[in-house]
Amino acid sequence: MRLIMLLLAKELRDIHRNRGVASLYIAMPLLMVVFTVGLTWAVPRILEFARTQQDPGMLATIRVARAIPEFAGLPEPLAVTRYFLRLLVGFYLLGPTIGAGTAAAFSIVGEKTQRTLEPILATPITDRQLLLGKMLGAVVPPIIASWGVALVATIGVDVIGWQRFGETLLPDRFWLVGVLVLGPLLGAAATLLTMRLSARMTDAQAANQATALIVMPVFLLVLGVFGRVMIASFTAALASCGVALAVAVYLLQVNLARFRREEILTRWK
Repeated sequence: MRLIMLLLAKELRDIHRNRGVASLYIAMPLLMVVFTVGLTWAVPRILEFARTQQDPGMLATIRVARAIPEFAGLPEPLAVTRYFLRLLVGFYLLGPTIGAGTAAAFSIVGEKTQRTLEPILATPITDRQLLLGKMLGAVVPPIIASWGVALVATIGVDVIGWQRFGETLLPDRFWLVGVLVLGPLLGAAATLLTMRLSARMTDAQAANQATALIVMPVFLLVLGVFGRVMIASFTAALASCGVALAVAVYLLQVNLARFRREEILTRWK
């Protein structure tokens, strides 16, 4: 564990020096807070626009919100607000996935291009310690950022909810499971998949592009297919956590089984 924590500290220093990754950790959380609080504040105006303009898309969204059993007996503005907030859980899953995947793209190949990987691999550190340390280095910062952003957004949303409806809106059980459990698990899975790609490449930019072309489309496809079920059924949300955990464990085992430090040391140019 001591070796893993030392490697984690090194990874965090590397991320801090990488302006592209560090700026992503700053820009995306700000966007998430502004979007969450702004959308909550704008719900009455959205409803007014939908009724006045007879916008078919917004009217369909209102019908979907009212059709969820939990929201059926609520006033329309409150039901739509809670529905939008539940949809935004997916936004907080995206943060750890993008942030961790971007950092992990540089985890192995970045060390190679900087000529710092060989000294690390020559130490007594095991493959498991190395991969766990690098995984934690990639996934911990975006998870902490996501949790901090969710806390700030919750405060802002609850201020609006208390003034408008006389009750707090967040966190509900979907938010707690999504932000605290599912987000980190998806971030870990994205990190491990990207690390596998990074270990097979010799260029950091190519690894980052491969992440954008493989990891993000898969995430968006899964969210698009199963997202509506996950926000309507708490059982489905819990099942998603189980699936994400199984995928992360499987990818960790694959990385451990196929990681070849000798090949990296002798064949990479």
